[in-house]
Amino acid sequence: MVLVGTAALGLTGCRQEGPGGLDSVIVAVTADKRATARLEHDGYPVQWLTCTGKAEDPGVTEKGGARPVSAVGVDCDGRTSGGQKIIVYGRVTGLYDDSCVQGKLTAKVDGKTVFTASVLGDCSGSGTTNGGGNGDRPTSNSGDKPTGNQGDKHHQSK
Repeated sequence: MVLVGTAALGLTGCRQEGPGGLDSVIVAVTADKRATARLEHDGYPVQWLTCTGKAEDPGVTEKGGARPVSAVGVDCDGRTSGGQKIIVYGRVTGLYDDSCVQGKLTAKVDGKTVFTASVLGDCSGSGTTNGGGNGDRPTSNSGDKPTGNQGDKHHQSK
């Protein structure tokens, strides 16, 4: 998956929506990058994080043609440098360059929610980001750091 992600990084431009809509590989790579930046900004050093994306079925038009993909389910697993389990999951509905994902993503470290955000990164188009701070729009953030293994409460299907 990492090799595919590395290749996809070279494909970034303005908006990552072509005639087919969102690309699940590009969404997964960008979500990985933005979630890693946000976790590290929030004090959770990431040793590794791997994300996959699955395009939601967009259905067909009235004339039977395929509609563009407008949402991608994202599921990520990883570890902090201290060995804590990281999961990030949610639904991405927009992407700007490799600097921003929009939708709803939740991150957990050792089973404890550390953030839920509707935007990760900088969607302004400036191409600058501070690693997850000012560009993010959290819907909640516990602010507490986990103290031990609380189990994996993530039940997202792949």
